[in-house]
Amino acid sequence: MRQTRETYLFFIQTYTQQNGPKITVFKLLINISVIYLCCAEMVIKEEKQCELIKDQAKMVFVISGIRNVNELSPESVSHVKSMLVQNGVVVIEKQNLTRNQQVDFTSKLGKIVVLPPSLEGDDPEVGYPEVQRVTNYWSNGTWKTKEHCFGCYWHKDGNFQQNGYMASVLYADQVADNRSATQFLDNCEVFGRLTKMTQKELSKSVFTVSVRDIPDFSKGKEEDLALFPLVKRHKGIYHHPENRRKCAYITNTLVTDQGVAHHLEDAWSEVTGKSVKYTHYWKKGDLVIWDNLAVMHRAGTGGSSGPGDRTPRMLYRTQVVL
Repeated sequence: MRQTRETYLFFIQTYTQQNGPKITVFKLLINISVIYLCCAEMVIKEEKQCELIKDQAKMVFVISGIRNVNELSPESVSHVKSMLVQNGVVVIEKQNLTRNQQVDFTSKLGKIVVLPPSLEGDDPEVGYPEVQRVTNYWSNGTWKTKEHCFGCYWHKDGNFQQNGYMASVLYADQVADNRSATQFLDNCEVFGRLTKMTQKELSKSVFTVSVRDIPDFSKGKEEDLALFPLVKRHKGIYHHPENRRKCAYITNTLVTDQGVAHHLEDAWSEVTGKSVKYTHYWKKGDLVIWDNLAVMHRAGTGGSSGPGDRTPRMLYRTQVVL
């Protein structure tokens, strides 16, 4: 109920900001009613996602009715960040953003992260070092082939960075509806699903992540890898810094400060297998934000799509330290 009320107020505030102070009381009352119905529709949509998808985590908050995210006030941006903390994933529908606008909105969430080109697949968006192209075609127009798939495994963006509280912002500029998908799992919700033995093993573990361990960075240039000399340490069990939920951390490489922990292979299977998941089927104009401390994600498939699908797909990713 609290989330519904906050969202209702959020829509009222957004409407008045986007339509100016000169609207009549009568028009305002009419549009408040419309906004309320939109809010109710949004909440129903969120609940249906949880009801219709088996093991669907209530980890996604869908916002519709925003004309342009860059027109949001600082208070409204703060509300979006609050929903991100509470849910882990926020979906803002029907946007139409240029690269400049995506960068501007991302900067309102926090400090933008810029990676060297070779750590972005050597496929730069010219003129925008903050933006990574997530697409099945190279910038020169040639197909990337089905063997080229960034993020086709469960992972967290930026987990090699020393400031680990990062969010990712992914915008669908060109995509065939429901042919591409991204999957998310909730690292915090899964804690209560783990066996006592797995909880104990993870609580004793400290995972280490080096930029050189990231599969997608295997072809990174030495001068770029050298920019990140330190290893990031992650406790196997941790409390989220904002919502204080107890969460489980584990990486697919199973590298800890004691070396490769083969005895944690079952723990990896348990975390990725028992966690409730959300699959986002992309539509043009979707803007999806996720909290990398709360969730893991991987490239998924939708319909007949996959790494070998040649249907043009263009998404743009930015990252931000919250």
